[in-house]
Amino acid sequence: MTGVPDDHAGASEPEVPEQAGVSAGPARPEADDPAPPRAAPGGGAEAPGGGAEAAAPGQAGGGQPVDPARLSDVDLATAVIEGRATVDATTARWVLLVGEFDRRSLWLADGAVSAAAWLRRECRVNAPTSTHLLTVARALRDLPATREAFTTGTISFEHVRAIAPSLGGGRVDLARRADPIFARAAAWMTPRQVARVVSTWTDIADA
Repeated sequence: MTGVPDDHAGASEPEVPEQAGVSAGPARPEADDPAPPRAAPGGGAEAPGGGAEAAAPGQAGGGQPVDPARLSDVDLATAVIEGRATVDATTARWVLLVGEFDRRSLWLADGAVSAAAWLRRECRVNAPTSTHLLTVARALRDLPATREAFTTGTISFEHVRAIAPSLGGGRVDLARRADPIFARAAAWMTPRQVARVVSTWTDIADA
């Protein structure tokens, strides 16, 4: 299950529902930033390579899920945040697969009339969702900083969808230069806020 919203209500708001929004506040750490040692339940902190590996919040030893009701307040809050990042990173992987499938036009071999039609049939998504998937997948080809932030779980599908319009209107080269700025902003803004930033930027770029 991915974090791509299933738009069955036909809402037309450009930044899409807040389903995958990242609350405004400090950015989540990049995936390659080492996490500080965490105190193991009932014991001291386990340093990397120094004995048994400490379980992540929400998991027991061996990576088995723990009943959320048994987690401490701190570990529960941490598990919620880390779980969201995991969903975003997993969604990014799927969207990249969709993008490559689309690039190769593999839907033709299956008799589908379009990539969107194939997604609706084979992945059982609604028409707006298939369109948004392809829009985001295609945008990621030209937005390396946004792609990196998405694949590490720093930003969500909704953030990428909000950034994608920057590529329209023949602005691809300009959008590529602005891409790192958009990606950094998305790390601490909600998708709605990012959509407003991109809208303002496109107005200036088109002036």
